[in-house]
Amino acid sequence: MSIFKSYNISILGLSTAVPKYHVDIDDYQQIFDKEVVEKFKKKTGIKGLYRTHEKQTASDLGYVASEDVIKKLGVEKDQIGILVFVSQAPDYRKPATACVLQHRLGLSKECACFDVNLGCSGFMYGHQIMQSMMMTCDAKYGLLIVADTSSKLASNDDKSIGMMFGDAGAAIIYERNEGAKEITLLKSDGDRYKSIIVPAGGFREMYPEKKTYITIDGKEKSKFDAFMDGLGVFTFSITDIPQTIKEYLTLIGKNASDFEYMILHQANHMIIGQIAKKFKMPKERVPLALDRFGNTSGVSIPITLSDTFGDNHQGLKSVLVSGFGIGLSWGVTSFEINTDNIFPIIYTDSYYSEGFFE
Repeated sequence: MSIFKSYNISILGLSTAVPKYHVDIDDYQQIFDKEVVEKFKKKTGIKGLYRTHEKQTASDLGYVASEDVIKKLGVEKDQIGILVFVSQAPDYRKPATACVLQHRLGLSKECACFDVNLGCSGFMYGHQIMQSMMMTCDAKYGLLIVADTSSKLASNDDKSIGMMFGDAGAAIIYERNEGAKEITLLKSDGDRYKSIIVPAGGFREMYPEKKTYITIDGKEKSKFDAFMDGLGVFTFSITDIPQTIKEYLTLIGKNASDFEYMILHQANHMIIGQIAKKFKMPKERVPLALDRFGNTSGVSIPITLSDTFGDNHQGLKSVLVSGFGIGLSWGVTSFEINTDNIFPIIYTDSYYSEGFFE
């Protein structure tokens, strides 16, 4: 197992942002019949979500969240020495979107910026990357931006995932905190890389014809759409994840009940419920946000924190956290966080007009 230890670095605060455009899952009865929609809601727990408009990107949501958390925490921008952007929805193939965000935010040229291509496990990996980098440099603050617009790659007429994904962005500020100590466990399984995939658009198949189709489950679908092995991913989520959480708890010598909250990737409420049950965590200590925001990929852990504490500050809280998904990749960590510095979710339709080339 890959065990990562960090010292004297912790989360100072976070903000999240979602688009203003709201989608009611019941509206899909115009595409599918009522029985299909009701079955989806019962299976996933998703009743609504938010999606970007055509010109709005993941980085736009991350930018709004970043400006909010920087302002509210009173962080001086020239003291941010690292910017990591975790997303599978970059503005461009090149350059790194992190550099675009550095420009938009007005950060110093001394700030190290780069992208990380990860989805549902993005917060887990980004969290450890940020802590590791800050342990080996002199930056006062680090800015982790996790954002995705997975809905743009999910075909609306695909009943398996068309209703599943919401769009969101999060910005997390890290600071030096003498005495802080965390352990993170990260894993991946590339043997199952086809479990969740968009076949076309990368450099393996850059320009297949728009009408190029592949057959999955007996149906023809565009290679530019996202595909998911629903049963395989569900099995992975209720077997590999609990096993890894168990390994992590053994490693740190604690039980799940020692933590005040368990924050899980918001895949669907059946998966969350089964994991919580295995560790005997009561429902009120395992918050849900996916019923109103859908599966927001790597943003789902930060958005659940914002949804839970943004308008309900509770001071310092201990949380056990696990994110998992595409790759396949997953991780588990735990930390204490000051919920007074977790801010309410922002609703925005703003976008970066200068980012378009005519």
